[in-house]
Amino acid sequence: MNNRQKNQSIIEFLNYFDNEWIQTNGGWYEGIQLYTPSTNNALEATNKVIKDDGTFRERHVLSRFLVVASNIINNWSIERDPSSINTKLFATEPTICLNLWTTSYQWAKSSKNVICIKNDVSNKYYIPAGNLESISQGDLNKYVNKKWTTFNQFMKSFDIWCVEIKNDSDWKTSRCTCPAFLKNYICKHIIGMSIRLKLCKPPPAAKNVPIGEKRKRGRPAKARRALLMQ
Repeated sequence: MNNRQKNQSIIEFLNYFDNEWIQTNGGWYEGIQLYTPSTNNALEATNKVIKDDGTFRERHVLSRFLVVASNIINNWSIERDPSSINTKLFATEPTICLNLWTTSYQWAKSSKNVICIKNDVSNKYYIPAGNLESISQGDLNKYVNKKWTTFNQFMKSFDIWCVEIKNDSDWKTSRCTCPAFLKNYICKHIIGMSIRLKLCKPPPAAKNVPIGEKRKRGRPAKARRALLMQ
């Protein structure tokens, strides 16, 4: 295959990709539908618990399996009983570690220009991703309308993150389109915007790291150095 044939093959693939995954099926990527599982890790973890604690990795006849399944459900119900002392509560909001508080505080103090579009239900904040400081109105219109004419325009749409904060709910239930939120259901953009809007206050330890530096690993030291006035 010569260079001309290779170039023609590349052009054909790009045309196919543009028609199939941008023009026809524009909502294929993970961020188009939030709070939906993208892997079956949770299902496999549940299967492991059933095999280790319930069936002990043995095959049972139907009558025996129904008894085992009934016992498993009964035990799970007892463990999730809110009145129990050692109850296993369902997580209703994400956990924010000190490192995330620090990066969020530093992001909130950055000079990024955020565009806000309000409606009756929520406020949407469009944030420049990476090292970008602002978003042009043309790029924002293409992002909102999902109207791309070239593949480069489609790639450029990932330079914008959208944070949605509802008016009548806790800020921790906000949503973002960045990869960190898709994995952890919380990100520095949500926390940073909440800090900017004075919806929350970061812990004092999050402000100890100079702007632009990363927090060192490990727990922050509480005691001062020796031979210094305490």
